[in-house]
Amino acid sequence: MVNIELKNVDKSFRDLRALDKINLRIKDKEYFIILGPTGAGKTTLLKVIAGLVKQDKGKILFDGKDVSELTPAERNLGFMFENYALFPHMNIYDNIAYSSRVHARNPKQTKKIVDQVLMMTLLTGRNDSLPEEMSGGMKQRVALCRALMNLEQSKLLILDEPLKALDAGLRMSLRRELLLMAKSSQLQLTVIHITNEEEEAMMLADRIAVMNEGKIIQVGTPYEIYYQPRNLFVANFMSEINYFEGKYIHESPEIWNIHKESNKGDKLFSEIQEKSIAVPIDIGASSIFAGYANKNLFKKIQQNEDLLLIVRSNHMKIRLGNRIDQKKNALFGKIIRRKFMGVFYRFEVLVNINDSDKNIIVTIPASTEIHNKFREGIKVTVYFPKELGIIFKHPGKEVIREVLKLE
Repeated sequence: MVNIELKNVDKSFRDLRALDKINLRIKDKEYFIILGPTGAGKTTLLKVIAGLVKQDKGKILFDGKDVSELTPAERNLGFMFENYALFPHMNIYDNIAYSSRVHARNPKQTKKIVDQVLMMTLLTGRNDSLPEEMSGGMKQRVALCRALMNLEQSKLLILDEPLKALDAGLRMSLRRELLLMAKSSQLQLTVIHITNEEEEAMMLADRIAVMNEGKIIQVGTPYEIYYQPRNLFVANFMSEINYFEGKYIHESPEIWNIHKESNKGDKLFSEIQEKSIAVPIDIGASSIFAGYANKNLFKKIQQNEDLLLIVRSNHMKIRLGNRIDQKKNALFGKIIRRKFMGVFYRFEVLVNINDSDKNIIVTIPASTEIHNKFREGIKVTVYFPKELGIIFKHPGKEVIREVLKLE
């Protein structure tokens, strides 16, 4: 059993606050992802948990036992480094088997385990290759294998961007293998895995901690992080978004009864309706828009208060012609750019809101109809279901500019 708890952990490097009052619990047998941009403090956090870096303040507990002063060897875990840290004079087999030799384990059993991890990572037949003969992706897989070898002694595996250097096909395959391995009845691992790729986090995680500037911004399931982001940073980090600034208003029922149940057969929408409150917002369009805010936030919203409405680009819908009289949360505009992205098309639609031009990003699964009919210069209506609009209090224009990297 490996339950991990961090209490008020701080770490600074000279004037840089790498970790700022980190409080975190990671459950036994959980696949836990730490997600955030470069420089967020993810690797420092992993090294503090592993004992490779000493925290300035706070405690680290393993199964309720304070391990803050223990060495990495005493914490008894498998760790894969981002820079691989392979022994340059050892071949693939010897690098992977190093831990077993140090612990004087049975050579036959060691060979059996090494062969298994080599097969899992598609390295079979390359046993004699030295690190200088390997590609970056091969080195990464060898480093992963070596971390897995230490799991005879521990059920805690720590991975620092383990799939970063791999090509797309192999990366997808290894994600699946990692998850199957971690959840297998033989191993039942606790895994802490850091990445800056939201797709990887969503695919693997039981829960995700989003980090930025040394702080934990939000912890939750992939569903919670994606559909119930705590703030603009989390919302924007998980996917491309559109944003609308507006004011909270008390809308008359005859304009649009936003509290009326819709999409009763849609379980996702039903869950959003149960956990959040529909909020009318005037963004300066020809009609009132609406999104959903969590219940605690809704209680604090005042009449005419400035709000921010966020809609993910893949939650936008697009139709030919002017259909704003038929749709809610709808804007009429013109496709000014389209880009084929493989499985989907990305559109930029120029609309006018409150006498100002605004680009709306729409991503739609690719199809023959989309390819043939939705071309640059075509007039279209873009809209979204209110359940997929996320309402925040307005954080200020400077915050919006900084988070969205606006000039």
